[in-house]
Parts: sequence; structure tokens; C-alpha cells
Amino acid sequence: MKRQLFLAVASAALFVVPAMAAAQDAGWYVRGNAGYGVVTDTNFTGDLLGDVEGEGNVAGSLGLGYEFGNNWRMELDATQLWNDMGAIQQAGQTSSDMRITTGMLNAIYDFSDFGSWEPYIGAGIGIARSSLSASAHSLPSGLASGPVNSPACPGFNGCTISDADTGVAWNLIAGLGYNISDNLTWDTQYRYLNVGDLDFTGIGQNLTTPITAASTLTGNTAIATTASGAGSHSIMTGLRYRFGAKAKAAPPPPPPLPPTPSYITCNDGSQALSMADCPAEVAKTYICWDETQVTDLNSCPPKPVTPPPPPTYTCPDGTIVYDRASCPVRQVVSVCDAGATNFVVYFPWDKSSLTEQAKAVVANAAGIANQCGISDIIIEGHADSSGSQSYNVGLSARRATSVERQLRADGITTTNITKSAKGETALAIPTGDGVREPLNRRTEVVIRLIPGSNLTR
Repeated sequence: MKRQLFLAVASAALFVVPAMAAAQDAGWYVRGNAGYGVVTDTNFTGDLLGDVEGEGNVAGSLGLGYEFGNNWRMELDATQLWNDMGAIQQAGQTSSDMRITTGMLNAIYDFSDFGSWEPYIGAGIGIARSSLSASAHSLPSGLASGPVNSPACPGFNGCTISDADTGVAWNLIAGLGYNISDNLTWDTQYRYLNVGDLDFTGIGQNLTTPITAASTLTGNTAIATTASGAGSHSIMTGLRYRFGAKAKAAPPPPPPLPPTPSYITCNDGSQALSMADCPAEVAKTYICWDETQVTDLNSCPPKPVTPPPPPTYTCPDGTIVYDRASCPVRQVVSVCDAGATNFVVYFPWDKSSLTEQAKAVVANAAGIANQCGISDIIIEGHADSSGSQSYNVGLSARRATSVERQLRADGITTTNITKSAKGETALAIPTGDGVREPLNRRTEVVIRLIPGSNLTR
């Protein structure tokens, strides 16, 4: 079965090739063939048992096809073979014959390099209807000894099968055509057909007892047999007629034109048949850096080397000098002249106590305030947008108070301290409501200093 399936797939693959080809000089045709065929040796297994050897008989075939004009053609084919296969297992009183009717789709390739003769090969796949008529029986060898069963029909005195089975079939084709005219071809072909395993049913019977001269076969017991290796070889000849006229052969191409002479481009841009025909080459001249004219760039005088300028330095006040020590002396002004100094103290979420980092910021602010004259100090407490507005106002007030206490602890004695609680109304980083933003949890300290209270140079 694997071998049959492989060959069937290979045959089907051939069908794809013509469909992909370009149709040139395409056309429909009909075909009729008749000849001689023989069924291959077949083996029966089951209730009917034994081998049969086919004998030759008449075979006929009809086809409708289409030529694609590129050596490929496809055709629908109907073929029938009548065959007397003779005795079963070479036993007496046995007979069998089979009729095979097929419907195939064939792909055929014509070899067109032999003039009017046209050999071809092909393959196809389709269905086969196989009808079997077989019988085997034994008459008693003597009334005293009783009936003797046929070796082709064990278990019964008589087996009769008249049945048909249908299955997948494939064939291989090799043929030779002779073109009588543009439309008519004498077609002779050999064909191998494989129909696979076939299953048939029939009846089995036995003689009536007691055994007498008048005993007859009675009973109808269902029997079955399988025919393996069924197929056929056939040779048929006939005619193939193509509809429409074949396209005329294209006229031969005109002779090639004589080659045109090839030219080369000379150094001066002119055209010539060879370099020997080009005008003499004029020596090129070059202009050096000092405007002198030479025929070789290596002959130019060397350029004089200009020393690089000395490095420069930019002073803090923007002055450019060649020596950093030449920068003007800068007057340093004390931080007290800034007028006002801002400090920001940050708190953990929902906390008003000072961290160590916050205490360091407050200590720095107190140090500057103690060093300079103080006009006043403004302390503003803030909170982020998480929590309610009323809660955040109270949290901001507690944070401002914590900063004030730390300033007092760090030595600030002035009474000009103004505190306020902004809550979440003055966010450093704008956010939506309910957002925990660390940069919004802060207290801002503004220390207004008296300019000139502590000057240095």
C-alpha cells in the first residue's frame, strides 16, 4: 500500500506542471484506442482461495484531453478490459473472469524532437470498477466416499461469487504518435494499470445428505474473498484528433548586424579606435601654494612653519590673559550682603520632628543669622496633598514650630519671627490630590540680613 500511495502522489504531482505552464498553441483533442490486454496474476485469499493467471482479451479506451502547447497535455480517460482468468489454483471445476472499467486523469509529456514521430510518457490516477465472476465446486467422487471439497473452496462443496468493488487506481503510460496531419495523429500506447486490493462477496453451498445420485447443492452461506495484485497490461492503437489549427512556426530571426566599431576615449576627451590614434598627451601642470607652476607636485617648495600662538587663560571676571597670575584681584563680599537667605527643611511623611539632616540645615541658617545682622525671620510650614486640607494645615503649623524651636536652640534670640502654615496650598511640585511628594513636605526659612554687617576682602 505504501508503494501504491507513493506512485499515486507522484502521478498527481505531474498534474501541477501543465497547469503552471504558459499556454502556447493549446487546444482540445479526442482519442480512441482499441487493442489487447491481460489481467496480471492475482491471488485470492479468504473463503475463495488460490492464484489465477490472466489471459489476453479485448481492451478499449476513449479520451478527452487538452494540449498546453509546451509538450504537456492532460486528458480524462475511460478504459475497459474484458478478461477470462481461467481456473483457480489450477483446480478442476473452477473458473473466473474479471472486467475492469477505469476513469483516470492522466498527465502526458510529448517529446517533439523527432519530426512527425512523437514519443510520449505519462501517468495518471483515478478510480477503477472491477467486476468478478468466479465459481468452484466438487461433485462427489463416489457415493460411498461422499463429497470432496474443492481446494479453491475449502469448507464448501461449491462457492459462487458475482460481485464488484471500486477503489483508487493508478497507471503508467508509454506511447508513440505519428502526426498524419496537423490535426490527426496515429496513437499507439502501452499501459500498466494497478487497482490495488479488491474485496468481493458471494455464497457457499454443500450437497444434501444422505449422499445419493440425486443430491444437489443447497444452502446460502455468505463468503468473502480478497483479490491482491490485481491490475493489467495492455497495448492499444488508434487515432487522436486535435480541434483547431496549430500555430505556424515563427519565421527565423534575421541575421545579426555586423558589429559596430568600438571607440576609446583619449586623455584629451576625443574618440579614437585605439590609443595609437590619440593625439600626443600634453604634460599636466600644477599650481603650488606660493603660486609657482610645476609639472610635479613633489617639486613645490615646502611651506614655512608658523609657530602656534601662546596659550591664553580666562579670568573669573572675563579678562583674557597669557598668565593666570595676571588676573585682577577679585573683591570678596560677605554672605551678609546677600540681603536675604533662604533655607528649606524637609520632613518625612506625616512627621513634624526634625531629622538629623534637617537639624544641620537649621544650624547652618542659625550660624549665618548669628554672624550677620538680622532684620527678621519668616518661617512657612508646608505639606503635600495626601490627607485632608485641614489636617495638612495643622501639620504645616507643627513643622514651622519645630523649626522655630531648633533656631532658638541654636542661639537665635530675635523676636522678629513670623510663622505661617500653608498646608497644601503652595506646593513646590504641583500634584493631584492624595499624592505623597517628598519635595512638598517642607518648611521654608527666609532670614533677612542687614547688608554691610560683616564685610571681608
